[in-house]
This record gives sequence, structure tokens and C-alpha cells, in this order.
Amino acid sequence: MRRVILLLATMALAFPAAAQARPDTIEVRGSSSGFGRVLAIGDFKPQRDPTYGAAVAVFGEPASERSRFMGHGCTVNWPGSGVRIVFANFGTGSACDRDLGRSQNARAYGEQWRTKRGLKVGARLRRLRNLYPRARRHGRSWWLVTAVSLIGEERPYPVLAATVRGGRVRSFTLSIGAAGD
Repeated sequence: MRRVILLLATMALAFPAAAQARPDTIEVRGSSSGFGRVLAIGDFKPQRDPTYGAAVAVFGEPASERSRFMGHGCTVNWPGSGVRIVFANFGTGSACDRDLGRSQNARAYGEQWRTKRGLKVGARLRRLRNLYPRARRHGRSWWLVTAVSLIGEERPYPVLAATVRGGRVRSFTLSIGAAGD
């Protein structure tokens, strides 16, 4: 019995991320030489399926949907989940079509949202700086995880940024870019 307890304790220490995985976690990957990736916004995995339909399967029916840019853009809001996603389609058809719209960027503003490192909406700026010591301020936004755009002149961009007002994190913005250029 003692060996079993020791084995379980060892496994818990070896796999802490699995034990802490949550459905309200944002996970991204930056890059110093290319595009970054948004791996997860909770259970929505834009790397696997970036479509509007996949987001509906995770977040349910949206409260609002607004077509923009002559049908090439579609802003969709799920206030119950605290998520807004802009879908795009630069080809034929509407970005508001659930099979054609591809996630371009997102904003997670609900208080349940947290980054994989544990930064939550509502956290103080000091916590942001402790968890992301390389974060850089750009106006009200703090770039937490960056990558390099390879479109035109190479330049850094935020894959994950935090909007800070009144010394607290108010939301996270994510650059997904699944519709391409």
C-alpha cells in the first residue's frame, strides 16, 4: 500500500500540467523566427479546427453575429463564455458561414479566463509582470507572448496580449490568423 501511495505521489509531481488542466485556459506558442500559434481557448482548438462551426460546438449558439468588411469578416460574441472571435474568409463565401469562417483573432474577457502560466482576468499588473517578466507594454496592452510576422517586412506581433486598465488585467487578445493573409 505504501508503494502505491508513493507511486501516485511521484506521478502527480511528474505530470502537474495534466492535473491542472482547465477548460478555461488559454494556451499559445510564440516564435522568434515565424508565426506563433493559438493552441487553445478553453476547449476551442483553432490549430485543429479554426472554423466558426467548431467554436459554436464549444461555446454554443452566440448572442450576436455581425458581418463586416463586405462579408469577409464576422464578429461573433459569446458573453456567457466571455469570448468574442472575429472570423474571416478571404475567398468565396461569407465569413459568417459556419463552415467557411476561419478564426482570425479573439478576445477573452470573462473572469474565468487564465493563461497557461496562471494569469487571470482581474489579476493585478504586478502578477502579470511576475508571470511574464519579458512582457512589454504597448499602450494599454502588454504583449505577453510574441512571434514574428513573415508577411511583408518581418516584425514582431503579439500572439497573446493582456489589456490592463486601473492596474488590472481586463482581457486577453489572441492573434490566430487561421484565414491567412
